[in-house]
Amino acid sequence: MRRYILANPIIRSAGYDAQRQVLEMEFASDGQICQFDNVPEEIWYRFRSHHLPALFFQHFIMGHYPERKMQEIG
Repeated sequence: MRRYILANPIIRSAGYDAQRQVLEMEFASDGQICQFDNVPEEIWYRFRSHHLPALFFQHFIMGHYPERKMQEIG
């Protein structure tokens, strides 16, 4: 999955697979990569266009969709 680099101190990069409805995020603090299942494409577009993506993540993604930790880089 292609991830986009974000100029954000909390979320380093994020990507989305529309066919599987999977949102993937890499966190800046520890390099942890998490996938969120059953995320509608509209949420992905709203996240990408939001002026504060980390705030959008906290309010509309975290705790709303099943989460899987994939790997730790940091």
